[in-house]
Amino acid sequence: MGSPGPRECDRVELDDRRVYQKFCGVEGHGQAAQEGARMHELQKCDGVKPICGPCRKHPKDDDCEYADGPGRSRTKVLEDTVSRLEARLHELEHPDETTPSVTLHDPYSPYRETMSKLPPSLSMPEVRTFDPLSPFSPTSTSSSLPANRPWRNFGALDTKTESVGSSGSSSSPLRQYTSSPFLGAEEFGFFLNPHRFREAALLPLSFGHPSRPSPAVLSAAYLWGVHLSRSEALLQQEQTFTNRALQHAVTDAFGGHPDVILHTLQAEVLLSYYLLRVGRFIEAKCHTATAVTLALGAGLHKIRSTNLNAVTTIGLSSDTPISLAQPRNTIEEGERINGFWAVLVLHKYITIALEPPMSVCGILEAPGVQVDTPWPLDITNYSEGLMRPDIRGNNTIRNFMLNIVETEHPGHSLAALNAKAAILFHRSAQLAGQWTPNMQPREFHSYTAAFQSNHRLIETFRSTLPPISQLDIKHPSTRALLLMHALTDAATIKLHINFSYADSSSKQYCLTAARRMVAFGDINIQDIGHVNPIMGTLWVAACHVFIDEISRVRSLATAWPANSEGSEDELMERLRSEYQLTKIQEAFSAI
Repeated sequence: MGSPGPRECDRVELDDRRVYQKFCGVEGHGQAAQEGARMHELQKCDGVKPICGPCRKHPKDDDCEYADGPGRSRTKVLEDTVSRLEARLHELEHPDETTPSVTLHDPYSPYRETMSKLPPSLSMPEVRTFDPLSPFSPTSTSSSLPANRPWRNFGALDTKTESVGSSGSSSSPLRQYTSSPFLGAEEFGFFLNPHRFREAALLPLSFGHPSRPSPAVLSAAYLWGVHLSRSEALLQQEQTFTNRALQHAVTDAFGGHPDVILHTLQAEVLLSYYLLRVGRFIEAKCHTATAVTLALGAGLHKIRSTNLNAVTTIGLSSDTPISLAQPRNTIEEGERINGFWAVLVLHKYITIALEPPMSVCGILEAPGVQVDTPWPLDITNYSEGLMRPDIRGNNTIRNFMLNIVETEHPGHSLAALNAKAAILFHRSAQLAGQWTPNMQPREFHSYTAAFQSNHRLIETFRSTLPPISQLDIKHPSTRALLLMHALTDAATIKLHINFSYADSSSKQYCLTAARRMVAFGDINIQDIGHVNPIMGTLWVAACHVFIDEISRVRSLATAWPANSEGSEDELMERLRSEYQLTKIQEAFSAI
């Protein structure tokens, strides 16, 4: 049978006598038990299987373990642990004599190398210094960060980060993008007051000064300016500006800017739209999640709530709770209201575009998350006093979904209509993902009620939108209104697409909505300019309707009379009409 392996009890030494007695199978507390334990400790294991000699003489509860068994014995495991801890202890006591088991490296070295290659024409000379006692030291925009963190070593955060042509000059190339039409483009999630933002951005002060916008939101605005520009010199540096904006979005959260929370939120929203637009979907989802978490943590979903709520705490700094202070004026309160709805719309877009149908629900749809913030106004209307002090909010989204009209503040602004269209689109996608053909009767009745309610709400909401044929292509709000119409039509398609194969009414709803989406009220889409990245997802939904219907017509040649409205020639013409979207579709080819 071979040489028997040593028994575990040969080497065990326990200080606790009770544990040792139980381990060796010796019960009792008397002198005889102690003597038996000592005798058992001195007896060598004879390796007899299945029970060794010492254990046969002094029975115990545990089975015998042998070193030659299929697995490691407990003794061997303990010996290996002791050896590993001793080696680690020796490594810590003699760091010069051993190679560390964990080697640290600088993760920002590639970024610094990229920054060092920045052309001199895009660099900013050294700016004037602050008073040495000022918390805003010129050595770094993060000078007010905790001193025990190595922020000052980051090349991304030195005073050259703004990359403008002259120190504090309002004529600097990149600062001109703060007065570009981009600042009025709410379809990219910009919710700050554009006039105040522009004035603060053009102040002749250093990058990171508390009187100017935070480095994170400025970097994100510059990135969008570069991305939408037609300057080859700037477009070649787009990746550099992207890296810089991503860095500041993280590090600014530790800074002391007076508007750090709201400006960081704006930066996260702008970055999310940018990353969605360029096809970096995982990063877009991450920054969207950050924006949602920050908005909920700051309590932006409870602004002017009729419910009594405790002060929301975002985090702790030196054991001191951090919370969002009361707004200083109505304009700042408006920025917070619009900021929350911008985050909610972004979250709806991201979940529909990037998540599978069964997973379109996110944190904003979680049980217990009740939105009380009133519908937003257009950002420039807050200074006109349109958000009266008596306006309060309670279950804003739920009341809308139940078609409860809020007489005091119905939400007829462009920002509110955009949020409602996104909510309807998301709700239709949610219902489409919940549908299964083998539902139980109770589930089917519940689903039918929700389906019909959402359909009626979509049609009611559509009737409140101004017709596309009445839109002026040169008006700034045209892009936003076209997006609302497209979202509403896409909501109809999402809601009915599962039933279009068997139900003629659902099929007709889908076809009519898809035709409207590609017709644009006879507006040339190329004249509109840049559009929201979610339009790629909406157009794909419309194309799928046409493709499915063409396949169905070909398989059932007698389904429609010749030359009828729904003939194959007419459907093919609709698809051909989308040729004008070629360049836009290329931008969204990954969606």
